[in-house]
Amino acid sequence: MIKIATATFDELDKACKGLGLAFKKTKKGHIWKGISSMNGNYIIISIHDKAKGRNMATGTFNAEMKKLGFKNINEFRDFLKQL
Repeated sequence: MIKIATATFDELDKACKGLGLAFKKTKKGHIWKGISSMNGNYIIISIHDKAKGRNMATGTFNAEMKKLGFKNINEFRDFLKQL
């Protein structure tokens, strides 16, 4: 059985906070923005309020994970365990 790499939006929030990104509340959710300490890139990630606790689509998760500077799912999971 193939295991699909995915995460919840809550885990994405935790990773963004752990990377030191700035949190800003918006009308329908919130935004994380700033410079990633993983790769030095400027990042903007928007999360809708209705997404809380839900699983992310695989493609969305992979795109956001790469944006944050993680090379793979294992690196992302290890980072979350350290927080």
